[in-house]
Amino acid sequence: MAELQLPAQGFFGGRRIIARQLSHRPGAFCGAADFLIIFLPPLCSSLIWKNSESLAKNLCFWLLLASFSLLLTASYGGYRAQQIRRQYQLAANCFLAISAGMLTLAVLLGHPNILVRHWVVLDLLATPVLLISLRLAFTPALIRDSTRSTMVICYDSCPRDLAKALARMNLPARVAGVLYLAPLREAGGWYDWPELTDLAALRAKMRGSAVTDVVVIHHPELEGFSARAIQALLEEILAYPARIWLGFDVAANLPDMLRETSGGCRLVPVVTDELLNANNFFKRLFDIAAGTVLLALAAPLMAVCAVLVRASGPGPVIFRQLRTGAQGQAFNVLKFRTMSHDPARKFAQTTRQDPRVTKIGQFLRRSSLDELPQLVNVISGRMSLVGPRPHAPETMVEGISFESALQLYQIRHRVKPGMTGLAQIRGQRGETPKLKTLEQRLSSDLEYIRCWTIWLDISILLRTLPAVLAQKNAW
Repeated sequence: MAELQLPAQGFFGGRRIIARQLSHRPGAFCGAADFLIIFLPPLCSSLIWKNSESLAKNLCFWLLLASFSLLLTASYGGYRAQQIRRQYQLAANCFLAISAGMLTLAVLLGHPNILVRHWVVLDLLATPVLLISLRLAFTPALIRDSTRSTMVICYDSCPRDLAKALARMNLPARVAGVLYLAPLREAGGWYDWPELTDLAALRAKMRGSAVTDVVVIHHPELEGFSARAIQALLEEILAYPARIWLGFDVAANLPDMLRETSGGCRLVPVVTDELLNANNFFKRLFDIAAGTVLLALAAPLMAVCAVLVRASGPGPVIFRQLRTGAQGQAFNVLKFRTMSHDPARKFAQTTRQDPRVTKIGQFLRRSSLDELPQLVNVISGRMSLVGPRPHAPETMVEGISFESALQLYQIRHRVKPGMTGLAQIRGQRGETPKLKTLEQRLSSDLEYIRCWTIWLDISILLRTLPAVLAQKNAW
């Protein structure tokens, strides 16, 4: 085969209703619930006995304690959907660790009386129990009723024990679809899962379902497919923020007793959570908070830029252009108009001394002030403050589209595009006339995706302004 030829009643009822409503973001739900569990008891205690205690100091102390506890839990992956149930004790341990550290610090700073207040011991004993109880009570329903799903890709049939393997690895039991790669496949199988006919159906299902995991079942016949066909398949699944697993059917090599107990299908992670941040709750929270502050601070400057653009000639102040975003979906990026207005003009990358760019536009582009309206894209969720820069679908390098030029380019679409990024602070921006230029930019983008943390985002943001002032290749 040279080419790939693709042919509510009561408590428990109420709990299930709540779980269904919040199952698409179980990490966000547990994070908010943890914060309330840690902060509400001391708040109530302080309000009841406020005549003998300093309300402001107590609330400040417990607000910091709750915030640090959530950050520590999140740093250990405690709010990832697959970890919530398995590590239900993690939040309690993080709370106790932060409590011990902050209480010790309070004593060292001359506030030993905080240890003898009647409500401190009660909170330290009750809060871990409540944190564990939350997960024991709600997360089974959250996981069970979740709308998250798994996508399966196999040659001609799924392993008989695949469902058991999904459960063992805590993958969603709901299978959104199965793409069979065999050109002639007999009907029927072990599971009554929806069948997908081709890559177009796979693309539509991935975009229309909450697919968090893709399982590719290994088969010897797959080695006969051409490299181009395998690349086309990989580009489809790499463009979405889903973990990728490689499945093996090893039933024939296992003793009967072991096969009956654990099943004969084994799943090995290939692309894990380290390459996923497009839907990361804390990154989104950071984007909203920081983006709102930056938009408020930049509003006067944006008003001046708008007046200058309006004075530069006829045409709209805000320029809208289709760019490729997360999961390959197109969106309108917002910028201040920097070129003379010509609706009939075809797309072309900006070059040095481009006659289309106005004098005001030259200043805006060199200072990157034309990018400020993208703060609206960030707050709306289409972009992130930091990430790979989005490009127009028509952009070419040496006469070839970016996606076709580089095999791994689609991985950029696993995350939201950003206003700035690792490539930009390294000076890798502007025109891409050579393939080597695009390779360098892609290398920086993949490094960012692989090494992403909130602290890396903050570091890139702090280094962006000096990089903008020192840049020489923006025109």
